[in-house]
Amino acid sequence: MPTTATTVIRVSLLLLAGGFAAQHSRVALSSDCCIALFVAVAFLLVCRRLQWFAFFLLGFTLFMHSGNAIVDSRLNAKFAGDSMLTRVRVIDFPKVSGATVAMLVAPVNDARLPGRSRVTWFEAPRIPEIGEVWQLELRLRRPRGNSNPGAFKLENWMFREDLHASGYVVSGKRNQRLASKTLPAINAYRRNFEIDAREHGGAAAAVLVALGVGSRHLLSRDQWDRYARTGTSHLMAISGLHIGLAAMFALVCLTLVSGLLRLRGNHIDRATVGAAALASSYAVVSGFAVPSQRAALMLAFAALALLSRRRPQPLRIVAMVALIVFILEPTSLLLPGFGLSFTAVMVLLWFARSYTPSFKGSRLMQLLAMQVALLFGLMPLTATIFQRVALVAPVVNLIVVPVFSFITVPMVLASMALRPLSEMASVAFLKVAAGSANGVETVIGFFASLPFADTRVAGIAGFGGTIWIFVLLPALWVLLPRGWPGRWIAILAAVALLLHKPATPSPGCVDMNVLDVGQGLSVLLRSAQQTLLFDTGASYRIGGDAAQQVVLPFMRYLGSNRLDLLVVSHADDDHAGGASSLLRHLDVGQIYAGEYLADISRNVIACGNGQTWTADGVEFQFLHPGRGATLNGNDASCVLAVSTGEYRLLLTGDIEATAERELLARWPFESVNVVLIPHHGSLTSSSPALINRLRPELAIASTGFDNRWGLPKERVRKRWEGAGAVVLDTASSGAISLRMCAGDGITRLQSERSQQRRFWHD
Repeated sequence: MPTTATTVIRVSLLLLAGGFAAQHSRVALSSDCCIALFVAVAFLLVCRRLQWFAFFLLGFTLFMHSGNAIVDSRLNAKFAGDSMLTRVRVIDFPKVSGATVAMLVAPVNDARLPGRSRVTWFEAPRIPEIGEVWQLELRLRRPRGNSNPGAFKLENWMFREDLHASGYVVSGKRNQRLASKTLPAINAYRRNFEIDAREHGGAAAAVLVALGVGSRHLLSRDQWDRYARTGTSHLMAISGLHIGLAAMFALVCLTLVSGLLRLRGNHIDRATVGAAALASSYAVVSGFAVPSQRAALMLAFAALALLSRRRPQPLRIVAMVALIVFILEPTSLLLPGFGLSFTAVMVLLWFARSYTPSFKGSRLMQLLAMQVALLFGLMPLTATIFQRVALVAPVVNLIVVPVFSFITVPMVLASMALRPLSEMASVAFLKVAAGSANGVETVIGFFASLPFADTRVAGIAGFGGTIWIFVLLPALWVLLPRGWPGRWIAILAAVALLLHKPATPSPGCVDMNVLDVGQGLSVLLRSAQQTLLFDTGASYRIGGDAAQQVVLPFMRYLGSNRLDLLVVSHADDDHAGGASSLLRHLDVGQIYAGEYLADISRNVIACGNGQTWTADGVEFQFLHPGRGATLNGNDASCVLAVSTGEYRLLLTGDIEATAERELLARWPFESVNVVLIPHHGSLTSSSPALINRLRPELAIASTGFDNRWGLPKERVRKRWEGAGAVVLDTASSGAISLRMCAGDGITRLQSERSQQRRFWHD
């Protein structure tokens, strides 16, 4: 007969497996279907032989039902794109980046708006604060984002964060604050601590706010990058370390106070209850994210076991907590913190059970061995979720975790606890915490600057085959006992994982990837030994550019940090906006451009008709502009033809009718197989003469979803289709990839949005 602990663990695993299956579903189930599945679960639970399937089905249905509720709460499609004057409340700390503010808002008595929206305010005249009520003119849309291999998926993030719309504030005099901060007690406490941290924390204010109230809105992109490179991001998320320290701090203090006051009853029991309550309060104040939920619930179960004079059973407690967290919020399974948090606990429990009692080394070596176990145990998750492995993490954590554990976090907790009693004492503790945080930042910055710190993993998302073995095998270092010969396979697998790169095309073949950069253009061409980027996408008003958010992640996905050739068709921002970012982060060879690029200090070669080269059996040739041409603007765009055998593709930039006529006059070919539709499919391009000459099999338009120009124009689409072309656009398809070979022609045509389709995608 299975024990109660075994049953709880089995039920937990089956429910999580069902939820995991549901999150990969492409088809949404209706509410009626979910109700029918709940009824089916009830019947299946009666049959002992089918109970395992009942729990799996229950997990699947819970996730699907919760996901449907999020989708149903989204902005009504009839209001998408409309300007709406409305009243909203700021429900979280706004994030300020330069002159741009990003914030979460909830409607105040307006049924047109969904429950939670993320809006951006460009050049806001005043920074809104959490709790304020504003009258704003908003323009919203349903959750939607670019879709590219290896890059951040905005739609997935908005779904798991339960966000129902995104948009921006329309500038104007009608935007005004209606009411100042009207916050519940907890949020008021969080806001006051943030004010203290910013006033007295100096450079460490962002870290203190993250540790105290769980809000990371003050952390810069550079700080996050350093934490990610060194494997210390967990320090900025309220998790088991922080909740456990709060409980320990409370347990010691309450035991001492109870003893000094000579209170009746068991001092330890009283302190245990108080410690669990304080740790839970800290978790609530910090925002009650999944890692803090897990830690607070585990402490509560452990406290109950101790109070009932039973020995806590860690595996049973972990299983019960995972079960509760999943049932209360099934879509939390999508959060990186869910898998990382519970896996880290399991690794530590396994390490404590299998290694520590028999480990003969010093305490320092035991701690180092534990950090190495965490590195290998979490490697399958960090490699697949973040596409990186922080090799310096064991050493860095060995240095900074004790500082955080014994100085930074206790001082922050003391400051928070004393604030209602003595502002002077609270500030004093806060300054000590700030000093220790600055020291930790120095250590992290040093290790982040080491050349091998940022170890990227290529091509994890969406690949198949034997490489998955190398993703999973590093966990053997944790699972197998010390001394087993097979344990060293974990190191070999980790090396293979870090050295892995997706295969390049064979000689005579070229891969074309039209990236989804919104209303702009960026196309990556790869032959066996050459990588060429045609245009870089746009820069963004909120900061950053398409190169940082799309091109560079895709290059890392391919395991490449070099561009042999960069072609910037012309100087318009939607084509050249990311060029400077690429030059800062990549090794770039020759640069060609159709116009002068003001932001580029490198030597740039003007592209012109007749420039030809061959790489790996593939011929590249510029067809436009003509030599000595004095064109500017769209008609100055470089036009690049790529040929292998009898097959050709054509990249056209933003050429319009005038340039098309000049191009046809010099046109060396009768037709092409693939063409990038000129100027995103505008009416000023794609003349009938050009289309009738090219007559491609496939025509691709690089466009932004719901762009204000309505590109590609329907009339232009019909022209290409009338010539026999299949017309695709990145707004609908996401990134579009294909392979063109001399012998096989066009193969491997794929749409990223279709490949990564999930039921919550519009």
